[in-house]
Amino acid sequence: MAETGNPRLAAVALIGMSLVVACSPGRTAAPIPTAPSPTAPSTAPPVMSQSPGPGRTTVTGSPEPSETATGAVTASAAWAATADANLTGSSALLDVAATGPRDAWAVGYKDSAEDREGTPAVLRWDGDRWREAPPVGDDAYHLEGVSAGGPDDVWVVGNGESAFAAHWNGGRWQREKPFGVAEDYRLADVATTGDATWFAANAPAKAVVLEWDGKEFRTALSTGGAFKAVTAKEGHIWAVGSSEKRTPLIWHGTAAGSWEAPEIPEIPGGRLNRVWQISPSDVWAVGEVVNGPDDRAGRPLVLHRDGSGWSRVEVPVRLGTLRGVTAFGPDDLWISGIDADHAGQALFLRFDGARWSREYGPLLRAHEEDQQYEETDDVNHIGIARVPGTTTLWAVGSVGVGDDEEEFVLRR
Repeated sequence: MAETGNPRLAAVALIGMSLVVACSPGRTAAPIPTAPSPTAPSTAPPVMSQSPGPGRTTVTGSPEPSETATGAVTASAAWAATADANLTGSSALLDVAATGPRDAWAVGYKDSAEDREGTPAVLRWDGDRWREAPPVGDDAYHLEGVSAGGPDDVWVVGNGESAFAAHWNGGRWQREKPFGVAEDYRLADVATTGDATWFAANAPAKAVVLEWDGKEFRTALSTGGAFKAVTAKEGHIWAVGSSEKRTPLIWHGTAAGSWEAPEIPEIPGGRLNRVWQISPSDVWAVGEVVNGPDDRAGRPLVLHRDGSGWSRVEVPVRLGTLRGVTAFGPDDLWISGIDADHAGQALFLRFDGARWSREYGPLLRAHEEDQQYEETDDVNHIGIARVPGTTTLWAVGSVGVGDDEEEFVLRR
């Protein structure tokens, strides 16, 4: 996340509960009671911005973070921490996917430290609790993305000394090396549709989209910039990231093999972290705008494609970053991120087709004067996924950094 560098609330002496309480066989991140913050921004939803037209959106300089960057703000009772699988060492969950109420997958890393990359972590929800899934192998340090077409069709991607992918067929993992042993390629994300699987990847001088047709990998697109995420549905593929000019990057492809870079707002310092396709004419991409090294917090960035093209949408958060997006439909969109004014709690934005609302997860750590790092009490990663056939959402991430990072799982 973008570092806020703000002073902390020494008065978060609301603690009377430990961060983690023992439970068998895992541990549960116990939410710390929070109180309304007098500096919390208004929750009144703004009107969606009217874009002056693709390519003409501008971004002004970011204001300074507030004095209460860590929290606390009232947490939504709808979001609750759930038992995890007791990942060892410094750990984080980076992505989550679900196929139904009794099947979900979360990926990231464990046993990490400032001087150690760590090992892959895969958790699976069976309807009752999260458990560590069979290991994917020792070819990766971190797993970056997961996509599930069904309980027996799951892809994960990550990186070790080279890029790494693995497919779960219901009984075992089949490991793949899309770029062989080349050490200068990295995989960022994966999206599977059942008929084909798509991968967002990067090399030092180019961004790449790969396709797996069930038998082999092929390069579907190679372009400048860097990709962070990919989504696929109904024969349409969208890949997003940042361009060589440090502006948002979006490419659109079809299963027939055509690719194009649509006209989008040129936003200096903008980069996109995730993308979600509701339909080919209703696509959302989220990220942040960072205007140079002195921009300590960044500003949330949301781009939306409707029938007339891509435009920027304003959301009710002034500083921070957006890391995940999913939707049950056009009138029920969810975005996960970090509000720099309340960095100790996961941020969730909801769009009902007309208005935005905002929710916060529980405060998982409170600031301590002698904590190991300035960001020890801040949310570091946050991803989100819907559960098909329900109104349930999963969110995963981590709190803290370096040797003092710990994964969390939230459910709504």
